[in-house]
Amino acid sequence: SSGINAEYGGTHIPVGEDQNIHIEFCNSIGQAFNRIYRTQVFQPVEQLLTASPRVKSLANPALKMSKSYGKPAGVIGLLDSDDVIQKKVKKAVTDSLGPITVDQNLRPGVYNLLSLYSAVSELPWSKVCETFVTGNVVQLKSELAECLIEKFGPVRD
Repeated sequence: SSGINAEYGGTHIPVGEDQNIHIEFCNSIGQAFNRIYRTQVFQPVEQLLTASPRVKSLANPALKMSKSYGKPAGVIGLLDSDDVIQKKVKKAVTDSLGPITVDQNLRPGVYNLLSLYSAVSELPWSKVCETFVTGNVVQLKSELAECLIEKFGPVRD
């Protein structure tokens, strides 16, 4: 992170909340370098978090979305085909408690899909909740899949 600052003059790094320790570590190394060599080459950088700082797995909403957990069904890849994205979202772990309610503890799978929809659609959380509350999970999954396909289409083309 301090290297990015030195090379590009950056002040913030967009990363997930789980990367905070790495940012702090790099800042510490940069500051130590500055002290030892009496320079100001490395300036501390800050972590830039989005409204969804940790995207959760579709297969297990208790875990972050990561290829390293060995469950490809839980990860949406930027290069996944439209069909693959639809299948993964359709199979995303939720529950059978009926109409959508917003409760992270009681309904982590549904909450995860709402969070992901908010992040990808760039709609405010309040608008997403208003749109889907009392709706059904099938509708949410369908609209999320379409939103992901629309967002990632240009990356694949």
